[in-house]
Amino acid sequence: MTKNIYSPMTRLVNELNYRVNNMPRYADQAFAFANSYVPAVNVEFKNVILTPRVDAVESDTNYMLLIELAGVAKEDVQVTVENNVLTIKGEKKRPESQSEVTFVSKGRRFGKFERSFKLAENVDTTSIGAEFANGILTLTLPKIEVKKPEPITVEIK
Repeated sequence: MTKNIYSPMTRLVNELNYRVNNMPRYADQAFAFANSYVPAVNVEFKNVILTPRVDAVESDTNYMLLIELAGVAKEDVQVTVENNVLTIKGEKKRPESQSEVTFVSKGRRFGKFERSFKLAENVDTTSIGAEFANGILTLTLPKIEVKKPEPITVEIK
């Protein structure tokens, strides 16, 4: 009787193939067991500040900021300028009608948002215009001509 030197290896490979081929069944059993002890969790991010998406455009006479605020009410948006920094902040609120609904999936984000921009020297902060339509807040920042300091000639003695 001849002994096959590969016999132990063949048994090991066969055992691994059996385990791998039956893994989906074992995984289903493991998940079912784990889920029976873990309550369903609905994750909500409470203290996260969202950042709206912004396009910035420059022309000869002004800068424009186009801020994407889909689903936000105009009353829930505040625009301020302080120390040459423009800040847009507000809150996107979840509709009350959705509070008692069972979600299959949640993809939209709700909560507070904020975005700030350091303004250029040539922005006239007293004449900033704002328009809100179709979920886009458009801020028009007019340019002013910045006076260049006149050169001073110092007399050498």
